Amino acid sequence: MELAILINNKDRPTELALLLQSLRTQTFKDFDIFILDDCSGTPLNAYYFLNALITKITLEGHIVKIERTEFPHGVSRARQRIADMAKGYKYFLRVDDDCILEPDYVEQLFKVINQGYHIATGVTVPFGPVFKRDTKYLKGICNRIILDKDGNFIYNGDDCGIPYCDDAIMPCHHFRSCALYLAEIHKDVSYYPTTLSANGYREEEVFSLKALLKGYKIGFNSQAVNYHLMTPSGGERNTMNLAPFNQEMLCKFVKENKDKIAELTGKKEDLEPLEYAKETNLLR
Repeated sequence: MELAILINNKDRPTELALLLQSLRTQTFKDFDIFILDDCSGTPLNAYYFLNALITKITLEGHIVKIERTEFPHGVSRARQRIADMAKGYKYFLRVDDDCILEPDYVEQLFKVINQGYHIATGVTVPFGPVFKRDTKYLKGICNRIILDKDGNFIYNGDDCGIPYCDDAIMPCHHFRSCALYLAEIHKDVSYYPTTLSANGYREEEVFSLKALLKGYKIGFNSQAVNYHLMTPSGGERNTMNLAPFNQEMLCKFVKENKDKIAELTGKKEDLEPLEYAKETNLLR
């Protein structure tokens, strides 16, 4: 097996089952699964339906390894620990425990890798009514980052939360939630130690920027689709009040590396006036 699927879980057994079932129906079959339970109130092995599902996946030829932390790690530390668990794989696919993947999700992400990118991301769409847009509005870059001369964000795009009408693969400045990447990236980039709180807000953007600074390329596929259940409980939702703190830590990291990041990302003149206020700008 070349691909390890990394799932960090906390108090979401039902959502985890939905994710695992969507992995069973993937068109890409060559993977094993690693699950790190971040000290959930009830251990995963206490749920009959999960045991039955995991047994089925094992019988279908996949290794499923489950580990439980001895104390709550929080998102960044838990993500690094599960990456350290999965040894000997060429690729990692990190997927959130409250997402459901379209059957060709993994296949679509590998199309990005096959075009020379080191990290591949798709769209993480709310599981409900949505509207679609055309990729021409991205103007060739997904999730653009634009800084002023002092390293403050002028623009911080969030284009991966919306589905698209057309099929396009393009460069990306930071990935969203679920992403496929070369495992060797961890030789240069890690999630932990970190200045972020236990909450996961901004950890993927910090990881993305660290990867860009090391010379890795991030790509986006508009047709790699997973659905976000946006579960109000579980995960690290009890620390969501720390999101402003994590934003502060992201801004601090960006300012410390402003010159190098500015060389790799966009310029103010790339923006149209209306884009300062559009909803996909994370500054708003």
